[in-house]
Amino acid sequence: MKTVLVLLALAQSAQPTFRAGVELVRLDVRVLDEQGRPIRDLTQDEVEVIEGGERRPVVFFQHIEEPADSYADVTSRTVASEVSTNQGAARGHLYVLVFDQQHLSPGGEQRARQAAGTFLRTRVRRGDRVALYALPGPGPQIGFTADARRVAAELIKVRGQAEQQTVGWTGTMTPQEAVQIVRGDEQLLQRVADRIQGLVGPTDLQRRADPSLINTSARVNPIKEDAQRLVNLVEGDSRRILATLSDVLRHMRVIEGRKTIVLVSEGFYADRLTREIESVAAAAAESYSVIHAFDVNRRELDISADLPANADQPNAIHDKLNPLGMLATETGGTLVLDASRHAEEAFAALANQSEDYYLVGFSPGVEALKDRGAYHAVTVRVKRRGAQVSTRTGFTLTDAAAHMDRHQAIERALSAPFAQQGLPIQYTTYVLRGSAPGLQRVIVSLAAELPLAASDRTQPADVVFVVHSTVDGHVAASGQDTLPLPPERTQGTTGTGAYRVQFELPAGDYVMRAVVREPGGLVGSADRRFTVRALDGPALVSGDLILSGMRGELPVRPTVYTGDGLSGVLDLYARTTEQLRNAHVTVDLVPVGEPAAIVSGSCELQEVRTVSGGLAREARIDLPLGGVAAGTYIARARVLDGRDTASEAVREIEVRRGQRPSSAEGHDVDALDPREAARSAVARRFESKHGTRALERLGAADYPAAIAELKGAVDSDPRDGVAAFLLGWAFHGAGDDRQAISAWRRAAFVDPTLVPAHLALAEIYVRLSQPALAMQALRAGLAALPQSPELLDRLHQLERR
Repeated sequence: MKTVLVLLALAQSAQPTFRAGVELVRLDVRVLDEQGRPIRDLTQDEVEVIEGGERRPVVFFQHIEEPADSYADVTSRTVASEVSTNQGAARGHLYVLVFDQQHLSPGGEQRARQAAGTFLRTRVRRGDRVALYALPGPGPQIGFTADARRVAAELIKVRGQAEQQTVGWTGTMTPQEAVQIVRGDEQLLQRVADRIQGLVGPTDLQRRADPSLINTSARVNPIKEDAQRLVNLVEGDSRRILATLSDVLRHMRVIEGRKTIVLVSEGFYADRLTREIESVAAAAAESYSVIHAFDVNRRELDISADLPANADQPNAIHDKLNPLGMLATETGGTLVLDASRHAEEAFAALANQSEDYYLVGFSPGVEALKDRGAYHAVTVRVKRRGAQVSTRTGFTLTDAAAHMDRHQAIERALSAPFAQQGLPIQYTTYVLRGSAPGLQRVIVSLAAELPLAASDRTQPADVVFVVHSTVDGHVAASGQDTLPLPPERTQGTTGTGAYRVQFELPAGDYVMRAVVREPGGLVGSADRRFTVRALDGPALVSGDLILSGMRGELPVRPTVYTGDGLSGVLDLYARTTEQLRNAHVTVDLVPVGEPAAIVSGSCELQEVRTVSGGLAREARIDLPLGGVAAGTYIARARVLDGRDTASEAVREIEVRRGQRPSSAEGHDVDALDPREAARSAVARRFESKHGTRALERLGAADYPAAIAELKGAVDSDPRDGVAAFLLGWAFHGAGDDRQAISAWRRAAFVDPTLVPAHLALAEIYVRLSQPALAMQALRAGLAALPQSPELLDRLHQLERR
């Protein structure tokens, strides 16, 4: 048994992890069961990726689930609910219609064009985006737009341009005949020679008079030359189309999301176009595009053709469709045969196709890293009986210069029509009274699934948010910051990064977008609608309900344990002391979907305190959960003025059995790392005023030089709390904790709102076995910032020891 446990532990520790800085190849993998239904419970260990004959570690695995509800219901659940998320969010489809005019017979595009118009007018849904390209021009060239009717109106400009036959020096010949002659089809060569001779050749009398006129070489060599010239022209046209299609697809790589490409064509001959076809497949891989090729060849008799169809026509069609089939196979799409006969059904099938798939990320092999520009084959297997896998069959590694920089990626995500799902994100808001009349304080609590930090020097993730008023659309608040990556000791292939920010807004309705970008380029974003209530009026009101097993914590989704009970706070606001003294607060725990509470209690009210524009009183919640079953509940707090309900606040919580894991309340052993201070948001404030030299020395652990630089900054401005704060880190790194304490106390004194200074003091006192001094430092900070979640959180941890 002991051996088995050791082997299991080794297997778990060997699980591949997604570390920052590791190059990631991302595949969109659709997995269906034997009935063609999406498999939605696939796990990471059921997926294998084979590249270069070797199994590659899967380090990123995410399920992108097709929302089953209506657009309004999905938006209500993911945007306007208590917690906003990009998981299961309404994102719409991205359709790209490409008409290969070079390989469409005049008039051959009409059925597909009409079906595309019907599709655009009837099947494109709210949130979908459509693009239209007719290659080559002239013809419509429309990038992604939500205006499907505009795209439909442009379809009339699509025109087939294929030439059915070409007149050479020797006579008329079809591209099919030219290709077969160049391939060495002697029988066809003789047939063409006989046909041309019958049209323009000498008479029988001329042949008898001049025997050289029936010389076979003299007849067929000019035809071979004509055939080669025609094949070169045809291949040149096909190369240009494929190059243009590659460019169109590569330009789409800056747009997040899986794209459905509908390529309408009669196909083309591809004897010497392997590289060009791979280039299109590589461009599709870069832009996460799936190509569905619609075959619109005519199978019926064409009475308008100058040359009659023969028995070679089916073979010719099959020949031309091979490259279309290759493109569909390479990108995980389909080849729709004879689509002109049932074009509307083919488009409808695409509209009905589920967008349920998995994002599978793997680190490429050494050979792929050496030859970045080449197209590398890849195979995805699923270890489940009956599973059908559909994904692209290759990838290419682009140069770093070809990727968007962080600012471009964030701007794209901010302006995108729907949420980006490269990284799972969820966040919520808490509203409390603000620091000035007419303003309320909004605290955002966000969690994102991120790669693990590879080292102490790993770049953090970027966080950007923008808040707009729903009344006139103006930007009411915005900001940007960094989010440290989870440490490598975190269990699992990825970890959760937590971020908080606060700002003040007047009462009203708002819409917000938060964007997170990890150092490797993956982006996630989520939208939120929320209301800011006026909390500074004459009536007795309350702020938002804050629930947690730890005081001061602001969780995105509150989780409590039956062994710990439910604790939390609710702030009451009023104009007079009498209003607050007469108030009392009850709290109920109600199972979701049930009418009656299973646990109820009263809150302990603290002393009335003065806040900006009035008075406040804190209600502390401490509700035992013994005997409560695990599950999802609604916590409802009611503020009563006598028998009347003055205010009510609710929040959904998850109850788990047992006690909160000890790791959740332990403090980070690396909390006092001076190099982290050099990369913090506080350091950026210092950099804007004093430059980077001191921070570079601090980040490089050159503490004597950092002390000299930071002392100069403090001497030049004794009221600079940030410089004093960083000086404390430099002293701590140099081993002089007495000087570090002095510098941090100075920073906290000159800038009482500098939360990191109070936290640093608390941590150093804990290290020195002085918990009473640590709690005193935290309470001093709370005197300036009574609702600071960071200070409350740490104080609660120390009080519980």
